[in-house]
Amino acid sequence: MDVNLNCKIAKKCNSCQLNNLNYEEQLKFKFNKCIKFLGSYNRIEPVIAMENPFSYRNKAQAVFKRERDKSISWGLYKSTTNTLVKTRECKLHTKHSNEIFNTLCALFKSFKIAPFDPFKGTGFIKSVVIREGFASGEVMVIINGADPIFPAKKTFVSALIKKHPYITTVVTTVNKDRRKLFTAKTQDVLFGDGYIKDTLCDKTFIISPQSFYQINPVQTKKLYEKAIELAQLNGTQTVLDAYCGVGTIGICACDKAKKVYAVESVKDAIIDAKKNAKINKISNINFVCADAKDYIETLKNENVNIDVAFVDPPRAGCSKEFLNSVIDMQIKTLVYISCNIETQSRDLHLLKQNGYKVEHIQPVDMFPHTNHIECIALIKKQ
Repeated sequence: MDVNLNCKIAKKCNSCQLNNLNYEEQLKFKFNKCIKFLGSYNRIEPVIAMENPFSYRNKAQAVFKRERDKSISWGLYKSTTNTLVKTRECKLHTKHSNEIFNTLCALFKSFKIAPFDPFKGTGFIKSVVIREGFASGEVMVIINGADPIFPAKKTFVSALIKKHPYITTVVTTVNKDRRKLFTAKTQDVLFGDGYIKDTLCDKTFIISPQSFYQINPVQTKKLYEKAIELAQLNGTQTVLDAYCGVGTIGICACDKAKKVYAVESVKDAIIDAKKNAKINKISNINFVCADAKDYIETLKNENVNIDVAFVDPPRAGCSKEFLNSVIDMQIKTLVYISCNIETQSRDLHLLKQNGYKVEHIQPVDMFPHTNHIECIALIKKQ
């Protein structure tokens, strides 16, 4: 596919590190990267690509700046720095996200709402995050402020909704820490339900402001379907969903599993996960808020026999304690999904040393135009 991002700010922003390559070349680069880190374990399957590698982010975030002429611009932070790179369009964002960010600039100026200055500690708007349900069409706008007092908030939200009637909910969050622009727990719902819903693999999921939900839903569907296919579930197995987030993989696997035990350390995610199970009328999944390494020890002490484990850890990979418990429990099948193939390679090495074999490696391009690659490894006890 001879497709190039052709983004004018890519070199300044540095978020799309492969901007200089067309899409076919990007896939070759990622395939070779997988060979470098995972090729010693088994053959690498061709990368599962996107048909249209643009506008794929269902979560977009922007920061704002007041210019000398008093106008307000939005942009993205340059990777690894606090430098704002101004733009009016990101080609990885959806059309709706770009439209809303541009409207917000005009509204902030009109309502005399100043962007936050982290050096002076002045201003109100720290950032704005937009989350979308690609299947549902629902849109959430999250305005992150430095202070609980949002000037003329009702009038402001009315003006925003009038301009973009497809917005289904608006939420404000407050964080007084100068160093943090995006993360905030204190929230106030200004319009709608305070969350959106989306459909993935025929299951419905609630997405709240703090929920983890895969950023590329088109590729996530392919990722999960492949992972569940590799697990070869037939309705008789007991399954562990480690690092489960809001329960997406576990819930998608429930129809083909006897019982699913799911664990996540983030309390808000588990709250959403339980709601998601209820919405989908699923009764054979059990969600627990705990560290994965502690929970698997609990299961071991309770003599729970796990047949298949889905493992989808953060970039740091799995802890040694968790993997040692997997080995001690002699879990027969692991489906290891990773967003960092370097730590995945490290963990596969430990499993290999303890009687496991990597039988299948499937890369999935979740983040076109960046150097990131998601990878599924099927691992079986020999």
